[in-house]
Amino acid sequence: MRKIKFVHLSDIHIGLETHGRINPATGRNTRLEDILRCLDHAVDTAIEESADLLLIAGDIFHRENPRPTEEIEFARRIVRVSGETGIRVVIVLGNHDYPTAGGRASAVEIFPALDVEGVTIVRKPELITLETKSGPVQIACLPWAGRSALLTRDEYKTLGFEELRYEIEKRLVGIVRDFADKSDKSSPLIFLGHVAMRDAKLSGTEIDTLSLSDPALSVGELANSEFVYAALGHIHRFQDLNKGASPPIVYSGSLERIDFTEEKEKKGFVLGEITGGEEGWSTAYSFVETPARKFITIELEGGEESAGAESVIGGISPEDIEGAVVRLRYSVSGPDEKLDEKEIKRLLSAAHSVKIQRVFTNPVKAVRHAGLSRTMGVLEALDKYIESKPELKNISGDMKAYAQKLIKDTE
Repeated sequence: MRKIKFVHLSDIHIGLETHGRINPATGRNTRLEDILRCLDHAVDTAIEESADLLLIAGDIFHRENPRPTEEIEFARRIVRVSGETGIRVVIVLGNHDYPTAGGRASAVEIFPALDVEGVTIVRKPELITLETKSGPVQIACLPWAGRSALLTRDEYKTLGFEELRYEIEKRLVGIVRDFADKSDKSSPLIFLGHVAMRDAKLSGTEIDTLSLSDPALSVGELANSEFVYAALGHIHRFQDLNKGASPPIVYSGSLERIDFTEEKEKKGFVLGEITGGEEGWSTAYSFVETPARKFITIELEGGEESAGAESVIGGISPEDIEGAVVRLRYSVSGPDEKLDEKEIKRLLSAAHSVKIQRVFTNPVKAVRHAGLSRTMGVLEALDKYIESKPELKNISGDMKAYAQKLIKDTE
């Protein structure tokens, strides 16, 4: 009976700096250090557990052009895990990993260029077979499927938004089914993809973006008996979409919290083991939590400032605040209501960072400029707006140039 151990992670987002600051001891952004600490936890686990595979389901970097320091730090960890350990590393590209300009290489593709042993980068759908310490494993790789590839073909250029998404989804279904049909039944088949699934529970920011724009697969397409495990990336919340059944269809989630929409979510990766042989395979796994930085929101109603600034942190222990990214939301009825922000920040000095937001309970409605109308074109409306704002005169040319570029890109 064969046993194949793996670590599955995704959505690392190296380069994210939101809510960070420069660490004077290292000169690095503290959010980079947070992410690397969580990545180290996953790498250390893979080595300690003597894993056969490290599966990374996309979005390694937060930007398409990461800084050299960010690339070097990621490379160090991949070289470490794939060096003398014998662990095979497979990475599929996510939507954040693809360069905007066609023909350019992704930053992640430095590994094939350097011929790093044991590292496989997959940019296009591909069924690969790897020889691991515990025998051969098949991996059905599905990187992020964007619209750009289809839009280069004349027959798709005139399609509307929904029609184009339908065409992409139809192609994805065909690819997944083809993987299952072509697999070798004598060795286990893992699905590794950066893709949206229709039944996935989204994090806050994803509700407005991913669900409306991304091509998506149904759970039924991956709940194929040919697959022993589906390692997914793209959605930042850990979840098993086929819980209690085979195969597990798992989003490992992001390693670190990205923003306050992920405040209450656990962050980590998956440690799994495939067991079996020619008569069949089964997979067991566990979620391993990373030392992600805490995010805490404090809600303060208007008028509570009269009770003293101490009321702000009433009921919240100093241990919860220490090292956390704290957001204080303070409800006010008008701009004259104020909070002693200096005193609040003193009381929350143990926090990593503090952001104070005033929330107006009776917001003043914006008045449309008298010179604007719904029949105006975008550039004409922009001209009218600039005329009403003398402080914009010096940058009016740049504003118009950017507006023209945006209009052209949209078209």
